[in-house]
Amino acid sequence: MFLLDPENPRICVEIRQPFGLFGRARGLLGSTGLGSGRGFLLRAKQVHTVGMIFPIDVVHINRKGEVIRVRTMQPGRIGAFILGARWVLELDGGEARRLGIRVGGKLVKQP
Repeated sequence: MFLLDPENPRICVEIRQPFGLFGRARGLLGSTGLGSGRGFLLRAKQVHTVGMIFPIDVVHINRKGEVIRVRTMQPGRIGAFILGARWVLELDGGEARRLGIRVGGKLVKQP
């Protein structure tokens, strides 16, 4: 499955989503990175990087698919609780900038 920006063909992220409570709890723990053009999509308003060994870009997305916040988080941090968020896309640190993902953009799922 992919997340695409219908107005910016440069933005195409291959996503994986966690399955079940264990998958959500584990997230990216134990991982050494996602790789270029790959992301991890969670239904959440907040994430953390406790126990992680690499920085991640955190993209908060609302119900309409609009990007409402983009931040880079270093390992060992607890992120802000973003009230309007429905989804969080996690990317390798610096990947959001490389792809051009910005607040106000739109991301939609495609099979």
